[in-house]
Amino acid sequence: MYADDAAIVAEEGAELGKMLKTLERWADRNNMEPSKRFLIIPVVLRALFIPLFLLCNYHVGDDLSVRALPVLIDNDWIYLAIGIIMGLSSGYFSSLGMMYCPTEVDPRHSSTAGMFAAAALITGIFFGVLSSNVMPLIVNNISW
Repeated sequence: MYADDAAIVAEEGAELGKMLKTLERWADRNNMEPSKRFLIIPVVLRALFIPLFLLCNYHVGDDLSVRALPVLIDNDWIYLAIGIIMGLSSGYFSSLGMMYCPTEVDPRHSSTAGMFAAAALITGIFFGVLSSNVMPLIVNNISW
């Protein structure tokens, strides 16, 4: 699977995750979503996707012998499943956080809190994209 395909899968998964959260809100009020207090737990656990992706069959450039980190997941379907789960969880939990944020402050500050939440989300995406430039260095130079 190519990097462009992985990006499309992640973006479409995030979009579906956002839609799932919206449909879930309309369908059932007694759902099993994490409370405002515990939303941080699944969000932080999503960081486990980083080493999981690094252990997949990811090669930098055309030279396949450059990789120093061992490949533990060489099946493209598993890679695709991990990408779909990452995208769905991203969309779902970001939507949930954006829905919770304005309710945590006084009603007169809710629009400002929503804007800060959106700015934090965009900042996180920006730094995630920037950190993707470090991943080839990790794959090519770190081994165990």
